[in-house]
Amino acid sequence: MSTKKLLLVLGATGFLGSIVIKKLLAEKYSVRIVTRGEGDWQDNAASKYRKLGIDVIIGDLATPRIMERAVDNAAAIINLAGVLRESKGVSFEFLHVEAIQQLVQMAQAAGIERYVHVSCLGAHIDSQSTCYETKWAGEDIIRQSKFYWTIFRPSFLFGERFPLVEELKPLITCKMFLPFVGSGVNRIQPIFVNDVASCVTQSIYMRDSVSQTYDLTGPKEYPILDLLLSVRKALQIPGDPMNIPSNFLENKLASNAIKLASQALPKNFLNNDIIKLAAENSCGSQDAMLKNFEVRNATVEQYFEKIIDSLRQKPITK
Repeated sequence: MSTKKLLLVLGATGFLGSIVIKKLLAEKYSVRIVTRGEGDWQDNAASKYRKLGIDVIIGDLATPRIMERAVDNAAAIINLAGVLRESKGVSFEFLHVEAIQQLVQMAQAAGIERYVHVSCLGAHIDSQSTCYETKWAGEDIIRQSKFYWTIFRPSFLFGERFPLVEELKPLITCKMFLPFVGSGVNRIQPIFVNDVASCVTQSIYMRDSVSQTYDLTGPKEYPILDLLLSVRKALQIPGDPMNIPSNFLENKLASNAIKLASQALPKNFLNNDIIKLAAENSCGSQDAMLKNFEVRNATVEQYFEKIIDSLRQKPITK
């Protein structure tokens, strides 16, 4: 790719996507996005993006005719689409695997050669987390494709918000104690969302990034339980942690204390895949990132107060 042509960005309205879009527009790229919107061309969000000069397609990734329109005349695809938690109509299997398989087929038929894909650190084939397992399957599809591909595997993203912590708010704000599933000693290495966006945008025309997979991590590791306790303290919620074994749901001999802890959580929270995500390691080396890309390498501490402020305003996830 020698000239800047139309880029199709999927997941453009998400936490990472919104920052990637700003960077692409600042560098004068021509951008197309696909968004569900409200099924109305006058939808406020769609209107906002169109005023920025973005080509907006209202529709769903599950609709073939929408995706055929999306890939038409695009020079490259930047796929940022992904979720930490399933919701009605959006499963891990569909978004992380089936939609990618469909996209690859349509994009290759349309002659698109460049594909930048954002997965997640910790994704592997034998993960207990369905999110991680399907993310790995999506990576595998890209690696076997005919694209000039680049894959990024960031740890959990943070900025003025911290989505993982938001998802775990029911645990953090539990009265009397902090119930936690798993050992709590696993470590994560959160990365500044703007740094991930910078790596993505810098890679588009970087020949050396083709057929490369990059782990993206922040400068500091945190035991997950220590991080959650720090957030709990900042929110001025007293109480010590209480471990809930990961096999609690199958353990008929669980203690009364563990049963009490589980009852303090929102209904079905223990069945939520986010628990399994939070119980796995998400760490890696910064070497390849720092060698190949310019980043700020910001720390969680630099944004901690803003994260806490946003958390106070965020309703508990049901």
